[in-house]
Amino acid sequence: MEELRNEIEELKNSLSNVDDDKYKKYFDSIQSILSKMANKIEEVVVNQEAIEENMQFLDDDLSNIQDELFEEVSIDELCDMEDEYVEINCAHCNKPIFMEKSVLTSKEQIPCPYCHENIK
Repeated sequence: MEELRNEIEELKNSLSNVDDDKYKKYFDSIQSILSKMANKIEEVVVNQEAIEENMQFLDDDLSNIQDELFEEVSIDELCDMEDEYVEINCAHCNKPIFMEKSVLTSKEQIPCPYCHENIK
């Protein structure tokens, strides 16, 4: 980026020696446009670097989530988890729902995730 700015500055210095007012006006306009473009390019580069950094953070976060979600579970642990849950059908919409056995023994109302009526 510094190289581009230096080249624009060199061009500006070279064109400042032009004596013809007709051409000087055009060259000043071109120099102004080039300076604005260099500023905009620098802004885009800075934004791109910030986006790359944020993407790396997101990638790291997703990797951590994947590690937690897909951690290895033994067969015994799976069986224990399976024993904790039971499949029931909603009394209103008859859709199957997996619930913890301990929740079914409580006296609280349990809303169906599909029809929002009490499951019991």
